[in-house]
Amino acid sequence: MNLTKALYTDTCNCVLADGITSDWFQVDCGMRQGCKIAADLFAVSTDWLMERTVHRGWCGCTLGEEVFTDLDFADDIALFADMLEVLLLALVLLNEEAAPLGLQIN
Repeated sequence: MNLTKALYTDTCNCVLADGITSDWFQVDCGMRQGCKIAADLFAVSTDWLMERTVHRGWCGCTLGEEVFTDLDFADDIALFADMLEVLLLALVLLNEEAAPLGLQIN
């Protein structure tokens, strides 16, 4: 955990375009471009978010004997519900749970 924190604490970047390097600037949020652990960090937060929202038992659609609550891929999430009212409640909850992580639902 300390190694991951150190990787993203007090970081500075510059931009190289057409052979010209910009001034250095402080970066306070986001992931480093090309970071190998970025996908895993995002997957962990997405799994946590889904656990806090749709896996409470009241969201999902049944197909045969299987219940599907959501589909996730990269930064896309599809929520399923049998009723519009339940889906709207799940979206509100998803938005509330995502806010502390710095994620925005659109």
